Amino acid sequence: MKDLVHMKKIALFATALFFIFVLAGCQRPAEITFLLPDDVVYDTRTVEEDRTLASYPTPTLEDTYFLGWFTDEDFTERFRMDMVFDEDTTLYGKTLPYDGETLLTPLTDELALDPSAYEGKSFRTDGIGEASLAQCIDGDTTFFRGLGESVRYLYVDTPESTSTIEPWGMAASSYVCDVLTDADTIVLEREPHPEEGHPEVHPSVGERGTFGRYLGYVWYDNRLLNLELVELGYSRASGIGNSQYAEYFRLAEHNSRMTGAKIFGEDDPDFDADPVEASIHDLLHDTEEYIHRFVNVEGVVVRTQSDGFYLCADGEEIFFFGGSGWRPTWFRSGFEIRVEKAYLTYWPPGSTVIQLTNFDRGRVDVITEDPDADCLD
Repeated sequence: MKDLVHMKKIALFATALFFIFVLAGCQRPAEITFLLPDDVVYDTRTVEEDRTLASYPTPTLEDTYFLGWFTDEDFTERFRMDMVFDEDTTLYGKTLPYDGETLLTPLTDELALDPSAYEGKSFRTDGIGEASLAQCIDGDTTFFRGLGESVRYLYVDTPESTSTIEPWGMAASSYVCDVLTDADTIVLEREPHPEEGHPEVHPSVGERGTFGRYLGYVWYDNRLLNLELVELGYSRASGIGNSQYAEYFRLAEHNSRMTGAKIFGEDDPDFDADPVEASIHDLLHDTEEYIHRFVNVEGVVVRTQSDGFYLCADGEEIFFFGGSGWRPTWFRSGFEIRVEKAYLTYWPPGSTVIQLTNFDRGRVDVITEDPDADCLD
């Protein structure tokens, strides 16, 4: 008798499980409506099975910033890809008019750090902490005091402005240097690791990048500079994956493409690709006429080092930064050379020290390897 009762209980339990799974399997699909302002239905999607959205639309709107989908009409909670939809749901699109001239930074304006997240902490040991500017380098790399190495900005790649010069590179570099120099507070933050409760971050994300540089987000006066560079058209969003601010970066690039600002469609008004002839004397004494311009220049190599060489003429010399494309074995002291399309700039940014850069071995002609070099006297 006991065995019979036990068997009945098992049968009832199995029947209950069966109906649970059947009912779950028969759960009605949920329809997700994507609604833009003025009750404009932009798209609809249906979710079944795991009840999450596999993808979502990003509208391209004329003269309008699109700032993402929200779960409420007041735009207080952003839609997330891990949201589960058990019933029909409306997602609301937030927009902002663009006048065609004034670039806005609504996504950067929205993001903020709670001071408790970084106060009393160290970027090196805690992954977040306050910092102070040591030296500007370019639009996506900066030296901060106490780190022993530069910080390469995560997920941005501004045009070159050091060993190679590209349109908008100097503008991006100047912008970054200006805001960091004037900032009251600078905070460095690294991408969180998966073991720190962020499983969406790829395990390969580390603290160091190329050349041993730190990788990080740079906040100035509670504004995420990495993101702002994308919103202002100085950079694309590069390799964002599932990083913690990925949605903001995606939207920022989407909107910058809409505006066609800077690297997304504008000519750099301060970038003149046509070189002018100049002497070393001209560069040293008429600097303002040639600064931030391409020049053709001749001289004698008087010293070489790992990152460049000194070029001399008529007893005056100037440093030529070769960057990663330079090899000290290419020239010896005493080589007389002509360099096409060198670029005159201040180094470090914000200083009054000048140097030549934009080195390319293909634009260098060796005039003679044994000149009568008065510069060496």
